[in-house]
Amino acid sequence: MFCPNCGKEIADDLKFCPECGAALTKDEPENVPQNQEPQQSVPPRQNDSAPVTDNQQKPEKQKKPVYKKVWFWILIVIVLIFIIAAFSGHDDSLANGEISSAANDSYQNDELTEGKKITVPDFSKMGKSDIEKWASANNVQVVFSDDFSDTVASGSVISQSSKANEKVAEGSIINVVISDGKKPSIEYQNALEKAKDYSDYMHMSKQGIYDQLTSEYGDKFPADAAQYAIDNLGADYKANALAKAKVYQKDMNMSKSAIYDQLVSSYGEQFTPEEAQYAVDNLDD
Repeated sequence: MFCPNCGKEIADDLKFCPECGAALTKDEPENVPQNQEPQQSVPPRQNDSAPVTDNQQKPEKQKKPVYKKVWFWILIVIVLIFIIAAFSGHDDSLANGEISSAANDSYQNDELTEGKKITVPDFSKMGKSDIEKWASANNVQVVFSDDFSDTVASGSVISQSSKANEKVAEGSIINVVISDGKKPSIEYQNALEKAKDYSDYMHMSKQGIYDQLTSEYGDKFPADAAQYAIDNLGADYKANALAKAKVYQKDMNMSKSAIYDQLVSSYGEQFTPEEAQYAVDNLDD
């Protein structure tokens, strides 16, 4: 049979046209007249009151994915803010705890070592021997050095690495510079260098070096330059006397008595009796 509304051929047992939804009646002619053209199918409008058949399905509305919805990303941002705030607070508490612990340890260490702190005196008012005694009594090491000074007298302190009234721990090292007085002239320096050579290589006595420096047949230094050299030489004259005595004993085969006389003779080495006796006493038998 054909739909009287749209002319669509449909099954006999249907009550409504599946194409246009029009109601069908049995007394309608089954065939459409040949001279009648079938009407074009017109889709029903949304406001049509014709009922929808079982074969017709309403189009389903597609849902947006969750990750494309605005509320989803707002929720993510809020969660991230809470997480960052929580970790930041935790780190701050740890840092504050570490700083507090370090400060407490430092305070405790200061408390423990407070009894071991030593107050440094003003070394400029002390001699070298007094400084050494103070250092020994307080378990402090003092390292001395020398320098010239136009303002500080020879033997006095020019400077100290730890200032007066400063507190230092036991075992600390304090550097102290002792004045050698004013810087000597070139004449004085040359006399001192000559005196060192006579002592180190020729093992001469103090008087012998002085005479050699001032002799008109020797170095012809003025008396003040020669005396400066002797005062600043720092030679071990006992060791010089022993070295001379060994030469007399081994190279000249002299007796101990003759060696002694030669060491103290004003025409010989001019060592003091004490220095000569030390040399003889330490010769090989």
